[in-house]
Amino acid sequence: MATYTTQRTQKFGVVYGTGQSRQLVTDTVTVSLTTAMIDNTNDEVELLYVPAGAVFDSAVISATDMDTNGTPTLAFDVGDDSDEDRIFAASTVGQAGTMSAAWARTAHGYKWTSATKIKAYVQAVSATGAAGSITFTIRYFVDPNFSATNAVVS
Repeated sequence: MATYTTQRTQKFGVVYGTGQSRQLVTDTVTVSLTTAMIDNTNDEVELLYVPAGAVFDSAVISATDMDTNGTPTLAFDVGDDSDEDRIFAASTVGQAGTMSAAWARTAHGYKWTSATKIKAYVQAVSATGAAGSITFTIRYFVDPNFSATNAVVS
């Protein structure tokens, strides 16, 4: 009788902080923004750090209305220094004060190998800027042995 093991069926008992490996961690931050912080394309707003070994599960972004124009244009990317839109690409949540959980598919299962700063980047400036805020929530787990490659029989 053979036993076939993949990464997903191995025992995950390493403890990280208050939970076990692969326990989902939720981190939320709200950042107040002035119009000066969103008036140039590629302005960066630092949101939070994810630890080394963090594996992306999901995210939500919401914002107040920071573009009061009748034809708003404000858009944010959310990602890291290696990929500015790794999590959200051209999110329009700041155009009318909305929320989105439509994160980039390529983020799912992405693993940061070192502690990484997550940032919001102004992808398109507002037509008529207004001060406001962004709330960003990320869910991830930490597992130093996680690999996004297909499981192989061993």
